[in-house]
Amino acid sequence: MRRRDTIKVYHIHRDYFKKKMLTDYVTDISRWEAWQKEYRYGGLMIIPPDPPFARVETLRKKYDPKGQAICCPHISVTVPFPRALSDANWYEIKSIVSGIKPFTIKYGPLINFLPNPGVCLAIEPLAEMDNLRAALEKAAAFRGAPPRKYPFLPHMTIAEFITEEETKELMVKLEKVAPVGSFFCTRVFYAVPDKYFHFTERGGLGFYG
Repeated sequence: MRRRDTIKVYHIHRDYFKKKMLTDYVTDISRWEAWQKEYRYGGLMIIPPDPPFARVETLRKKYDPKGQAICCPHISVTVPFPRALSDANWYEIKSIVSGIKPFTIKYGPLINFLPNPGVCLAIEPLAEMDNLRAALEKAAAFRGAPPRKYPFLPHMTIAEFITEEETKELMVKLEKVAPVGSFFCTRVFYAVPDKYFHFTERGGLGFYG
């Protein structure tokens, strides 16, 4: 093979691996609501283990079945990706995650963000969570992403598709039964919505150690 042909083949293969998508994405989002379209390419989150997972899932099924049908109990870490992830994007994020030290996450007590309706569990430590967010959002895959609408305040949602009045009622009703505790965080997960806008896990990445 001539050198010029070799270079041409090299560039073809290089571009292929650079552009290859990590996973499939919904192509027709015309029926999605405007706010849902921002999440087309998913984002990175922490999914708690049991027992908090099961306890929060039970509360979500009872008090916010719409939200529970969209996504399992989780802590959102990053803004949504603005475009499809390539394998190269994934390798970069994997490299970032591998340099992060596992840490303990504390969940609870109940909080809300009134006047925006919803009931959540507070998440700490804020410093470690924000360091994780900042490190991940430095990846090239987040370039061009819209800025956050609100300051980063990690939380685990129990109910969000409720009214302001229901929020106040749930804060009282769940005060003594909402889970409080901690778990050791060692991974982040990539989740993407399907055509029904149900988020499914597409990959997990472990911290070092």
